[in-house]
Amino acid sequence: MGRLNERFAPDCTILVDGHRVPARAGERVTSALIAAGRPLLSRSPKYHRPRGPFCLAGSCASCLVRVDGVPNVRACETPCRDGMRIETQNAVGGASHDLLGAIDWLLPKGIDHHKMATWNQLANRVAVKASRQLAGLGLLPDEVPAPWPAASDERFEALVVGSGPAGLGAALALARAGKKVLLAEREPALGGRLRCRLGLPGDPELAWAAEVAEAVRRAGGEVATGAAVIGLYPGQEGTQAAVVQRGEPSRMRRILAPRVVLGSGSWIQRPVFERNDLPGIHAARSLAVLLAEEGVTPGERLAVLGKGPEAAAVAKRFSQAGLKVELVEGEVARARGRSRISGLTLVDGGEVSCDALAVATDRMPAAELARACGATLALDAATGAFRVKPGEAGRIAPGIHAAGEVTGPCSAAEAAEAGRVAGEAVARG
Repeated sequence: MGRLNERFAPDCTILVDGHRVPARAGERVTSALIAAGRPLLSRSPKYHRPRGPFCLAGSCASCLVRVDGVPNVRACETPCRDGMRIETQNAVGGASHDLLGAIDWLLPKGIDHHKMATWNQLANRVAVKASRQLAGLGLLPDEVPAPWPAASDERFEALVVGSGPAGLGAALALARAGKKVLLAEREPALGGRLRCRLGLPGDPELAWAAEVAEAVRRAGGEVATGAAVIGLYPGQEGTQAAVVQRGEPSRMRRILAPRVVLGSGSWIQRPVFERNDLPGIHAARSLAVLLAEEGVTPGERLAVLGKGPEAAAVAKRFSQAGLKVELVEGEVARARGRSRISGLTLVDGGEVSCDALAVATDRMPAAELARACGATLALDAATGAFRVKPGEAGRIAPGIHAAGEVTGPCSAAEAAEAGRVAGEAVARG
């Protein structure tokens, strides 16, 4: 495990529980830790079982750490800089050697604080207080954070949420129509799944993202990375959007736009099997991005869980990087390992040896914003997830359209086309 070559050589150092870890300035903390062979980043509440970052994209909350005295910071969204101080939380002695991990061993039947020491009221109070302490109450920040600047109104003719293939297709159509667009992307770079560089048939090249960004700017619009749209509020004069803009300092933006295209994509979900939260289990797309952008490899023996072209492409990508890769299409019964995954036991009795697992199974549409705007959702029986059910040209509400994986599984080419159709419909008003 580590990094591919000198092109991705570390150029700074971060401190993790007092230990020096080499990193690349600007890469995410989770990237540096995976490259350093330290996927164990946190402990579960109550039983203190080992956990590691899973989604690597800000949705699973399994990588919360204390950064320079500020608690509950997502390591997967925090860029490294020289001297940054990372502390693992809810552990005595650090997550790697958490003394409280003995709880899981001493109390194999679990802690039920509703029934602990109920024979005596005082004893029960002590037991409840102790269990709460063991669960981890967290520590306040070292300093009172400075208040964010007040948000000011910003007006655009259209807002495009997400810069994956669907968002890019919509933004390009709007820019070509001369519309002033805000293309908001929560990640630090444009492209969505195109950043994986899997080269699936029909996939647009990642360079397309830069071309779209240039077209948006030429039309008077803005391309904002690190801009998370956390709320949409439709009204008679259009839609108000609350946007968290990351930076130094971070700030809140209030966007007013008469038209919105949602290309919010999808979330990876943990596959259901015993011990599915062991460190070393990660989202396949995110691992592919780390490989492409930071040269990070998660181990020496990688299992890729999933079926279809994307899983096969991920397996091929890491095999080309020199890893021993096994594609697992069967159902997993449990993961093996103590502080990190060491293998899989399949339902059919088969065994897979690995030190990392890339999950490329069905994804869940990121339908939160669409649902808040009144979109109709439908259960996708094939994936077991709810997806947005759009109308003509992706319309889900007055002035709001959706395109891409938020409406269900689709290829990147299909998402780009759906985005184009939605963008052109929005441009026509």
